[in-house]
Parts: sequence; structure tokens; C-alpha cells
Amino acid sequence: MVATFDYKGFAKDLTKQAEDVMPEDIALKHKKEFLDKIYNFTYIAGEAFSNDDAIDNSDTAKVLTQVISEWTFHKYVDLLRSGIPDIYHESILQKLAYVAFEMTKESALSKLSTDEMLKLVDVQLNKSYEKSCRHLLENGQISQDVFDSAMKLSNVDSVNNVNLCHNVKVVRKTNSTFKFTVAALSLAILTALLNIFFEETPNLIIFNVISIILLSVYVGFYIGVNKYSK
Repeated sequence: MVATFDYKGFAKDLTKQAEDVMPEDIALKHKKEFLDKIYNFTYIAGEAFSNDDAIDNSDTAKVLTQVISEWTFHKYVDLLRSGIPDIYHESILQKLAYVAFEMTKESALSKLSTDEMLKLVDVQLNKSYEKSCRHLLENGQISQDVFDSAMKLSNVDSVNNVNLCHNVKVVRKTNSTFKFTVAALSLAILTALLNIFFEETPNLIIFNVISIILLSVYVGFYIGVNKYSK
């Protein structure tokens, strides 16, 4: 089952959000190409996740798409401010999008938490970004000053921007047994106390039987949830 969702509409929504929080210097000089780039990369990522058999949850597909979209936003801001010629922007962003796609997908399949996923993507994308810029430097396509500028910039860490994917949560089906565990423990303690202090009560045996049945049901439920929900 593929995680189909309206990735075209989703790309439009995220592009509109990007327009609302664009830095002033970027909006002043690069608004159209910036928003076009955000839309295109978001659309491509959304289409890929939407048609990926390994991603069976549309909400998770949206989250992974959003991660790529927001990283494209931040790194494109860095590129435009760095002094790296425009001709190299597309290839760098493509490399970053590929790394982000692989890392987010692997994180989802490995059931990493959102924080773990974002840390993984952060590390790998920064490595890829530095490698791409260093390649330009070594080939004489940018100067050392431009390279140094590119390495110092980080729109993700800017206090003027919303934290990357701050409210993003990877959606997974989970089964919590916590409240049932508390109830079972309470019943067990109550049964033990009654048997200690009211040992001679005539109807205590009936309560003990009911308690044993309920606790047995809980044990079966607990084993079933932990065995088959993973």
C-alpha cells in the first residue's frame, strides 16, 4: 500500500508558508526563483514519497516531504547569501535533496524518533553541503573567501527563523499499555492487601477468582500487544 497524498497541493501550501517567512534580503532580490525552487523540490519529494511502496502512511510521507522542503529553504538561503554563482545552486540543492530523501526514508523505515531523524539529516546534509562547496573550491570555481563565507552561513540556526521542523512528528501506529499496567498493578496490590487484612472474609475467595481472571486477561493482552504491534 503506497502512502498516496495530494503532493501538488502540499507543495503549494509549503511554498506559500515559505513566502510568508522569507528573509527580506532574499525576497527583495530573488523572490520568484526562490519560491519556484521551493515548490519544485517539494513537489518532486512529495511525488517520490507518495509513490514509494515502503512508506505506507500518508502522514509520514507528508512529514518527510516537509523536512526536505524546509531544508531546501534554509540551504538555498545560504547559497544565495554565500556568493557562490547561481549556476551551481541547482546541482548543490539536488545533491542535498537526494541525501535528505535517503536519510528521511531510512529514518522512517528504521522507526527513529523525530529528533533522531532530524539530527541524522542535519549531520549528513551539512557534510554533503561542505563537500559540494569544497569541490567547487578545489576546481577553482569559487574562491577561498566564498567557500569560507558559505561554511559560516547557517539559516537554520538564525534566530530570525522558525526552528526546522519544530512541530513535526513522524506518524506511527503505537499501542500503549501504560494505563492498563497501572490498573493491573493496582488490582494486584488491592488483592494482596485484602488477603492480608481480611483473610477470614467469606466472599474473599470470589474476589480472588475474579482478580486472577482479570490479571490473566491483562497478561495475555500485554504479551499480544508487545509481540504483534512491532
